Amino acid sequence: MNLKNKKTTLSDDAALYSHREDVSEKEKWENMTSKERLRYFADYYLGKIVVTIIVLVVVGSIAYTMLRPRPEIMLSVAVVEDGINQPLYDELKIKLEEAMGLNTEKQETVFDTGYYFSNGDYQSWQKFSMLNLVGDLDVTLMPKSVFEEYAPGNYFSTVSPYLSDDLSEALEPYLLEITLENDDGTEIPDSKAVYGIDLSSVWIYQKVQREEPMVLVINAAPKHAENIDEFLSLLFFPDDAK
Repeated sequence: MNLKNKKTTLSDDAALYSHREDVSEKEKWENMTSKERLRYFADYYLGKIVVTIIVLVVVGSIAYTMLRPRPEIMLSVAVVEDGINQPLYDELKIKLEEAMGLNTEKQETVFDTGYYFSNGDYQSWQKFSMLNLVGDLDVTLMPKSVFEEYAPGNYFSTVSPYLSDDLSEALEPYLLEITLENDDGTEIPDSKAVYGIDLSSVWIYQKVQREEPMVLVINAAPKHAENIDEFLSLLFFPDDAK
């Protein structure tokens, strides 16, 4: 028996069979009606195409989000112990960006209401302290009791260097003085200065009932100090900011 010839014959038969299958599939497609072809396409290819498109869209969206230029921050505002009033700060953000004439596709202001100090939230205070020191926070809004607790620790800037002469005079009734303290709670001589601005009369807080007024402080190293004046003008004199 010639096994070599037999093996060759089997290989040839397999190739011929495969060729016939290919031809048969092609012929079957050619003999289908339009509806049959549509059904065949939907059964065997549509699902794969849809999955591929979804994957491409998701990957493209992630890539766009990661690579697109982020708007330049023109003022960064931290809000302490008042996240419940988020809609107020959303409204304030819109009005401030309008007053500043920002192109919101390229520029923005940030109002972060995620800070809580009174409940022993160490991570919140740690985040605030770090951003305060490196200059990534410009101003902070906080309840008066929180201001009175933390301002003596010399965490914030005095207010006067950041106000124009006219605004400083107009806001004089709302300026809050604080005497700085040592770590042991003793007062530092000759350290009394204005470290806060009482916001109890501003329009944004007239819309909600509050147990205590909010106070504005200027952070230790604000990067966007030139826009603090604009923000205060909007808070106290909104008609002039329009």
